[in-house]
Amino acid sequence: MQTPSAQWKWFVAVALTSACGGGGGNSSSDSDDPPGTGADPTGGTMSSPTSTPGPTSDSDPPTTTEGPTGTSTGTTEAPATSTGEDITSGTTTGAQPTECADDNCHYVRAGASGSGADWDDASPELPAELQRGHVYFVAAGSYPAYQFDDAEAGDQDIRVLRASAADHGTDVGWDPGFAAGEAVFGELRFTSGRYEFDGRDATRVVGGFESTVVDIAAPAIRFLRSDVDGAFAERGGKHTGGACTAMNISGDDVVVAGNRIHDAADDGVSIAGLVNLSFTGNVVHALHGCGTDGDCGPCYNGHSDGLELYDVADSEIVGNMIYDVASTAAVFFGNWADELGMGESEYCENVLLANNILYSPETGFVAYIEDARGIEVLNNVIWGLHQGAYGGLSIGVNVSDLDLYNNVILSINYTHIGGEYDPAEHRGDYNLFAYSLGQWQDGPHDIVAEDPQFSAIPGGEGPAIVDPAADAFAPAAGSPLIDAGWPGDADIVIPEFDFFGQPRGDAPDIGAIE
Repeated sequence: MQTPSAQWKWFVAVALTSACGGGGGNSSSDSDDPPGTGADPTGGTMSSPTSTPGPTSDSDPPTTTEGPTGTSTGTTEAPATSTGEDITSGTTTGAQPTECADDNCHYVRAGASGSGADWDDASPELPAELQRGHVYFVAAGSYPAYQFDDAEAGDQDIRVLRASAADHGTDVGWDPGFAAGEAVFGELRFTSGRYEFDGRDATRVVGGFESTVVDIAAPAIRFLRSDVDGAFAERGGKHTGGACTAMNISGDDVVVAGNRIHDAADDGVSIAGLVNLSFTGNVVHALHGCGTDGDCGPCYNGHSDGLELYDVADSEIVGNMIYDVASTAAVFFGNWADELGMGESEYCENVLLANNILYSPETGFVAYIEDARGIEVLNNVIWGLHQGAYGGLSIGVNVSDLDLYNNVILSINYTHIGGEYDPAEHRGDYNLFAYSLGQWQDGPHDIVAEDPQFSAIPGGEGPAIVDPAADAFAPAAGSPLIDAGWPGDADIVIPEFDFFGQPRGDAPDIGAIE
């Protein structure tokens, strides 16, 4: 059993999905919609944050099962890459404090009125113009929305760091209270490249009505260890407050790691038109499926996906946990390139999904893969509830060079969105399926067992578990998952570490957790 603080430190995962129109799993041709067709995520005025999300109704029941909202739980620690390497910099434990020299450090404290030279003379908010190669320490307090748009200058980054007891620059004017509680921002936009924003598990970014909470539209952004709070609220089945989308990512060479992303009306993270994304160690949950379809609210369609990918290449989605998603799927590969886009050139390509825990009993399928080439699906949990031929992974058309190894998958369905098993292009073995639908060709080492014997998650017949802990998906004693996996070879490299950073041996377990 892992401690709560250890749960989020070691995530190694990646994303896979396609399209779904309703989430009930009984439409004949599911499709989501291309990005940019909903409420404008960047237009208009960004709102200032509130200290807590808007309340839901006291008397009216919520439209979906709700996850926790409000202040950060503080359970997300520094994530790891698939090799177990700590990818954050300037961390508050074990790393050297940030070096300040030549007046390159600045200080921001809500309620102050100074120039930012030290904590006694702190600025009240981030300056309108930031300096390349400089560091901005931020104390607890409430801050307005901000757009990062400073002109790039070679490889010089700008770093915005939550001030901590261990790393806060100068001691001049420092008060330990500056490290206590949260720094709370309104929506954040990155329209120029080369920034690091590290919330250090003590920063929350809150979305206003119909907004996108964090929009990363530029290259070389590192967005780390923050609570991305859509602050969704409803009354009488109508969307009354909070964001449409929690996060958009469209810049190349972006790292998003160790964040908690939650409570949006529609999608958790929309990822489109980029290369070289590392999305690791994040928790995505409480997506409410509330939009124009069903007349719930103004967000376009309201078909929630945990991750929605379109035209994404050479990227990794590793060690994430996604759950409590209303309407569509935990992971969705966009399927509109041929009809509305540029065809094959916008298919997803060379994407790794590894060590993810995808749990979506509320939706027709947990994940969809369509219009995708070179997708590796390794050591994931893709689990929901048995609904006849629905409830697991749906594979559609235009899927080539697909590898599935060491996964726990409820079932695989091709016919739902018109796919067909191709033995030359769809390879896999050493998986456990709760149910075999006869649509995927089981490998010689695949296992079919209705109950994989997770430590605290029921088999395919349920019941569903609300707000599960990550270690609930660890194999219990006697589980058929134990030592039943494949160590890989020169072509298929199995993640060296599991979801929690534990090393895998020559006889790894099936699934995300050893």
